[in-house]
Amino acid sequence: MKGRPWAKFDVGMPRDAKVSTLSEDGARWAFVAVILSAKEADRPGLFENLDHLKAVLSASVAKHIPELIEKGLLVEDPEGVIHVAAWRKYQIDPTKPERAARYREKVKKAEAGPKYLAIREPGKPTSIAEIVRGVQK
Repeated sequence: MKGRPWAKFDVGMPRDAKVSTLSEDGARWAFVAVILSAKEADRPGLFENLDHLKAVLSASVAKHIPELIEKGLLVEDPEGVIHVAAWRKYQIDPTKPERAARYREKVKKAEAGPKYLAIREPGKPTSIAEIVRGVQK
């Protein structure tokens, strides 16, 4: 849904070495709840401290935090900030400037490359970039 935060989960997550060795399903669901809460945080992927993390979770979920830290799914830095491990690897935001820049570079390369439509018809696109721009309108 437009305007609502989303979280990305890899289909292999249940078989991940850290996730699959959690003590029970409740701990696995706790990790999912942490990811969802982390997505809505002021600084996505981070919690100010352990108390902050516990405050945004239910007691039944919060009881699994020590195990999530022990397994390396959550990391507590020296200042006490709690980080979701590998956050940037999995929670890629498609609206980020870096992704937009890569997209623009890809379009620029497509424009510089061979033209796929040999005969130019009035009003018809002659390059991948023109086709992409037409789709975006």
